Amino acid sequence: MQIVTVLGGYGVFGGRVAEALVHHPGCRVRIAGRDVRVGSNLAHRIGAEFVPCNLEDSASLRAAIEDSAVVIHAAGPFQGADYRVASICLEAGAHYLDLSDGREFVAGIGALDQKARSRGLLVTSGASSTPAITSAMVREMAPAFATIDEIHTALSPGNQNPRGASTIAAVLTYLSRKIRYWDGGRWVLRDGWGDAQRRVFPPPVNRRRVHNCDVPELELFPAEFGARTVRFQAGLELNLLNYLLSLCRFPARLFGWRPERHARTFLNLSLMLYPLGSKNGALAVWVRGRDHGGISIERRLSIVTDFDGPATPSSPAIILARKLLDGQPPKIGAMACMGLITFDEIVAHLRPLGVWAVRGDETGWTLPTATNPQ
Repeated sequence: MQIVTVLGGYGVFGGRVAEALVHHPGCRVRIAGRDVRVGSNLAHRIGAEFVPCNLEDSASLRAAIEDSAVVIHAAGPFQGADYRVASICLEAGAHYLDLSDGREFVAGIGALDQKARSRGLLVTSGASSTPAITSAMVREMAPAFATIDEIHTALSPGNQNPRGASTIAAVLTYLSRKIRYWDGGRWVLRDGWGDAQRRVFPPPVNRRRVHNCDVPELELFPAEFGARTVRFQAGLELNLLNYLLSLCRFPARLFGWRPERHARTFLNLSLMLYPLGSKNGALAVWVRGRDHGGISIERRLSIVTDFDGPATPSSPAIILARKLLDGQPPKIGAMACMGLITFDEIVAHLRPLGVWAVRGDETGWTLPTATNPQ
């Protein structure tokens, strides 16, 4: 019986990963974290086990992951974190993957490559929407291009989807600083949560406001795909919350206020508005460049959520963990989570959960015609 330990396995995304993996043959799921009451209740409900764990205490972490074949780190935020957890997992002989969306954290995970290779293990960061899914989406569209000039990505979750304080804290870190963007073949600085614009997603999401965010794609995609411009923007369904975050940029920059320290307050405020909006959300990528005949083209691809928002960001970790448990690691070494799962694998996992893909080009989105979207 192989053990999978999910650090933070009772959170919005970690809980989803843990619940999915308890059904994998020959797998025992262990949930680890500080909150004994919440963790124990979830473990009991889904048929897992719970162990208390303080990630700041190395001895506590080692005890929690003992005998694990795979460790999944879902206890963010990862902005400003180091690789101590991943290093301890390597020492314990466990494959490691995380759901980080921290730009520097994901881009720098290769520092552990030599150690991971020497132990025959996979260490990968970003097994979530960014960059695992977005890179798979670009790869899906890439064969149509001889050269890729621009990659634009936008994310807009539905307001009635679950969210956690760690996700909100990650967004709040953008407010007080500039973000380094690759624009026209050079690095430029743009305001975090700035450059607001309305992006048109496929129905039923449609037009929503999005803003600059700091994510791994900005660091990784210029070299990975040879694009001259890479942009990533995200926004909330309710413009009231978008405007509130925009207003918070001013005290954050003028007076050094750290909004991420108040993530719980922002979370509670957003939950007061939970009945408004919908469950519908989307992750979309627009790629522009030239085809093999030299003609300028655009291709677009979106994942649209009907009612189950956490299904999308949790899917790469579930898919990849199953491969590792089946003794089929896609690679060995330490790397950002790009090229380890395919877009077809993601869609196959998500389709039964009410999540579907929509394609398009420069003329707009091509909507599915079937009763059940594919």
